[in-house]
Amino acid sequence: MNKLKMIIPLFLVSCNGIGISSDYFPLLLETPKRMINNFKPYYPEDDYIQNQQSSFVTVELGQNNAILVLKSIEKDIFTWVGLDDVVFKTYKGFVIRTIGLEHNLEIINPISSIDSMLNNNNNTLLLNFDNPRLYELSASIERIYQSTDMIELELDSDDINWSVEINVEYEPNGLPAVSNQSLHPFLKSARLRFYYKY
Repeated sequence: MNKLKMIIPLFLVSCNGIGISSDYFPLLLETPKRMINNFKPYYPEDDYIQNQQSSFVTVELGQNNAILVLKSIEKDIFTWVGLDDVVFKTYKGFVIRTIGLEHNLEIINPISSIDSMLNNNNNTLLLNFDNPRLYELSASIERIYQSTDMIELELDSDDINWSVEINVEYEPNGLPAVSNQSLHPFLKSARLRFYYKY
């Protein structure tokens, strides 16, 4: 009889975790919605765009979305800042430097390098990464297409077997409208949409 008394409490204790807890059930229902929303591209509403005082850019980086505000323009380099000290610097729509990401990028001598490359005088960009640290990584042009409203660029870095794609679409006034760019071998490509306030 003692064996039966010991088995019943043990069975009741061990079955306690089998039922669905009310604490976990809402999480199960919300997870698919959260996942679907993370994969949606972010487009600000027209009211939001009209109410902004400053130019801004939306950034989609993998499943993360952010809005960065224009801080300054110096020598045609646009500096965009966001929360958590995230900074993107762009030149002609090319992301030339990031700060505050888990893996950051910097193009060495960005203005002269990009201008020379677009004028067919140079076929290599030199890049620095901070995590892991890698300096003066060479990326060579594999394909380039230019028109008045678009630049498509494919670069390869044989040193780390990494392909870089940069696509920039321009507005009629020559300012970048949309940019897609590979930033780092460990990151998804970034998609930037530019919104200007004059």
